[in-house]
Amino acid sequence: MALKNLWEQERSQRLQITAERRQKVNQWKQLTQQEFQLQADVLHQELSSFVTSLDNNRKLQQQQFQQEIVERQLEILQIKTDVSQRQQEYRQQRSAKAQALFQNLQNFREILHNSVWGDYSPEQPVSPTPAKEEKSVVTVPKWSISRSAIKANGFRPSANTMTKKVPALNADTVKSKVQQYIQQAEGATLIEIEEVIGLSRVQTIDILRSLIKQGLLEQRDRQYFIRQQAISGQT
Repeated sequence: MALKNLWEQERSQRLQITAERRQKVNQWKQLTQQEFQLQADVLHQELSSFVTSLDNNRKLQQQQFQQEIVERQLEILQIKTDVSQRQQEYRQQRSAKAQALFQNLQNFREILHNSVWGDYSPEQPVSPTPAKEEKSVVTVPKWSISRSAIKANGFRPSANTMTKKVPALNADTVKSKVQQYIQQAEGATLIEIEEVIGLSRVQTIDILRSLIKQGLLEQRDRQYFIRQQAISGQT
């Protein structure tokens, strides 16, 4: 009996110890679950805050990016406007330069036309042309004609006053004959001198220009006359 009671007493103690251990294990499980739940809540909260922060940053960056796009578009528009203005200014400047060039060309043509067709004036700013020696010039017979005879013949020489080309006459000889003809005709135009002497237009202009510079001729109303001072000097 004593052994049986001892065994039952030990058994009761072991059951009590087991119950206590089970109770401790259950308490430990509960504490562990609570701790896990708390950590899970904290982690969830941190993750939610992180996601919210990322979303806010993304929206802010998107707004900044859109603002930069708008600024770039404004800059591009400003550049296009500046380029358009510069192109317009360049076109205006080019048009003004073209008009000035055409005007200068027109003035040059008028001066050239006046010089060629007998409307040349010494006061006009025409660049001097260097005198050239002519290897082939013309000779003219002695004139016994007057201004009225030239007008009556329509500014053309008669058959006995036609010029002939002969070699070996220099520019001074031609100038002398031009001066002699103008003096005998009491004034002559460029066309008359050209036709009677038989020179080209350029040669005639060069000779008349040279005589005017030397003070031997003067021009009045598209006609060339011997200066009175030159006549006085010759006499």
